[in-house]
Amino acid sequence: MGGSVAEWVSVLYSGAEGPEFKSQLCRQTVHTHCASVRQAAKLVAALLRVAGVTAGLAESNGSLPPGL
Repeated sequence: MGGSVAEWVSVLYSGAEGPEFKSQLCRQTVHTHCASVRQAAKLVAALLRVAGVTAGLAESNGSLPPGL
């Protein structure tokens, strides 16, 4: 099951009850959380790459001291 709003609404209003429903909801919550963590990690990695390239360019043109 994906993490779309329509799927969440479908699960929540399907009338499902009991352990199977709770298990499904728990799996969905974990899946959504893991996806958010992966997206955040990708964003941080991209920002670090951009910062590294920017610092490298600034150092190569003399606007930053070497190693800073």
